[in-house]
Amino acid sequence: MHPLYDNLNLILRICFALLLINRCFADLRHGYSMLKYGHKLERRMITSYHKYSILDCVEDCLRTTRCRSINYCQGAHFCQTNFENRTTVPDLFIEKSGWIYSDIEDWDTTIAGACSMSNCSMNEKCIPNPFGQFSCVISDCGIPSNERFSMEKVKEWDAIGLEKGIHITCSAGYKPQGSERFVCHPDGSWKTNLKCTTKRKIM
Repeated sequence: MHPLYDNLNLILRICFALLLINRCFADLRHGYSMLKYGHKLERRMITSYHKYSILDCVEDCLRTTRCRSINYCQGAHFCQTNFENRTTVPDLFIEKSGWIYSDIEDWDTTIAGACSMSNCSMNEKCIPNPFGQFSCVISDCGIPSNERFSMEKVKEWDAIGLEKGIHITCSAGYKPQGSERFVCHPDGSWKTNLKCTTKRKIM
């Protein structure tokens, strides 16, 4: 085998070992003790992942600047990261059999390794690199913020992550024109043709 491949394999093994070390030295007891079994946060998802452990889910949230909480379905090994938590939107914190909810503030940030010190922007996610370095990549399109937009019709599986979509309608007093589904492009911008115009007052 070419020496270059040998060096690459060695680097990858070192990186994997460092990841395990970070998790081993992190204090996980508090995070696990604060898990909310049989609960989840509805309709505030950034993105989702299959075949994740709950610790994988926590780490991804810690590396995603906008992430505030996670939902985890243990039986399906399914992870959801959220841009809100049970404190900011208490009405969306519901009982749901089979799910586990966790606030990300309950976890030791050193789980994220080098990314625990990242300065990624709000719509970015930290990616750990070899030798304690990291890079930032776009994670989502942000929360559609406009006084004319309303999140009242956001559905259970809607999300703001790349290649995801979310249902946005017009606020009270505005008339919708166009599709109410926003699609998040890979460049971090929303694709939508929704226009919300002021309703005419009937005299």
